[in-house]
Amino acid sequence: MPLRFNTCPFCHEKIVFTIEIEDIDSSQYPAPVYILHKSKSCGKTSTFYVDSLLRVSYKELEKKPGAIKTLETTK
Repeated sequence: MPLRFNTCPFCHEKIVFTIEIEDIDSSQYPAPVYILHKSKSCGKTSTFYVDSLLRVSYKELEKKPGAIKTLETTK
């Protein structure tokens, strides 16, 4: 269960989430995954793209099609 650190594209706060290979469509890379920033001040969902090692390659504000799961932040 890899733990990933990044920043929210909306509020620019640090976020932490866990991701597994089962959480993404491994037939395409970079693979999109939705990240819900569980925070009282934000609470928005954005699209993050991960490579085959589950590292975030880039992120977008919009919820782009193609992700198979929405992951919630742990912090």
